[in-house]
Amino acid sequence: MNTEIKDGTLVIYLGDHIDTNNAPEWEKDIMAAIEANEGKHVNFDAEKLEYISSSGLRVLMKAIKKLKQDAEITNVSRDVYEIFDITGFTNMFDIKKALREMSIEGLTLIGSGFTGDVYRLDDETVLKVFHKNVDYNTMISKENEKAHNAFLAGIPTAIPYDIVKVGDCYGTVYELLNAKDMVNVIEDDKEHLEDYIRNFAETVRKMHDIKIEDDKFESVRGNSMKGLPWLASILSEDELSKVKAFYENIPERDTFIHGDCHLGNVMVQDGEMMFIDLATAGKGHPIFDLTSMYSVFVDRPKAAAYMPPSPLLEPFTSEEIEKIWKLFLSSYLGTDDEELLKKAERQIEMVSYARRLFMPIALPGAMPMDAYNAMKQKLIDYIDEGLEEICF
Repeated sequence: MNTEIKDGTLVIYLGDHIDTNNAPEWEKDIMAAIEANEGKHVNFDAEKLEYISSSGLRVLMKAIKKLKQDAEITNVSRDVYEIFDITGFTNMFDIKKALREMSIEGLTLIGSGFTGDVYRLDDETVLKVFHKNVDYNTMISKENEKAHNAFLAGIPTAIPYDIVKVGDCYGTVYELLNAKDMVNVIEDDKEHLEDYIRNFAETVRKMHDIKIEDDKFESVRGNSMKGLPWLASILSEDELSKVKAFYENIPERDTFIHGDCHLGNVMVQDGEMMFIDLATAGKGHPIFDLTSMYSVFVDRPKAAAYMPPSPLLEPFTSEEIEKIWKLFLSSYLGTDDEELLKKAERQIEMVSYARRLFMPIALPGAMPMDAYNAMKQKLIDYIDEGLEEICF
């Protein structure tokens, strides 16, 4: 039997067969490994396991009871998972199926977000591939949970039904029958661009009418403030204090927040807009969601010197990009008041800057430090002018 300590966890690698003949030996070895690593979390890796009898199941039951704490059984094949399921093991223990392997070769990229890229698999399904630095346990599995909770809360969203491996990355498969991404819909019918953007703004506004009254979604402002200590190596103590005050000035709300709300994370199915990519969904002030559209259609074009072209912007001219943002903002706020729109845009810009302060940590190297420092200084100068109430 092979074992190893991985990130503080005792990993026990199960063999291809555990049955009546070898169960006693497996029990002896497993118990010895647990005793030698008392107190450590245990992961039974079942990647090679092809069959397990009732005798083998009893061995695992005894081992997990001896631990007196939760253990997990991972990389379980579909056939072995059926055995665990039929015998009730899936109701008692944390059992994870082995992820099927997929390739993006030949697939069409239809969208990009902060945590990954979205590809069209076929007429019925799309595949979101998370960036390599996105951790499975802390974000990907939570995104699936958030998508289900958002659906139950009334958010028009696609439900993920499978998690897969794509090389060294993880992916999520969504069933979206004959759906098209919003960018391609507009590209194919630019004559009605204004109608699409107005409808999108209205859909976002309706999403923000949904209140979250339980703890299934965390505060966006709260999570941002929890991360501020991470910036201690980049910001001075005085700057950190000012950024903290800036976040505290944003009112808390029970509004559902998508977290990365832009045209690239919207699919259109039978005329209905459906949101995907809910990895950073939470609750809070709507201004957090408006920063995503601002970042894509205002900030990203300015960053052409150090960032590759966004596939979301490729179908549009510079005039159309500017038009999309301005029309979206005025439609969302329901006003043509230039003074109010200018004030709202500046506030959105500053919240966008505050969120992007984390880029050197979340995406090292994505933003040159001279550009980062210039952005930071604009935010600090704004704060020094005196914090003002959010105007919407």
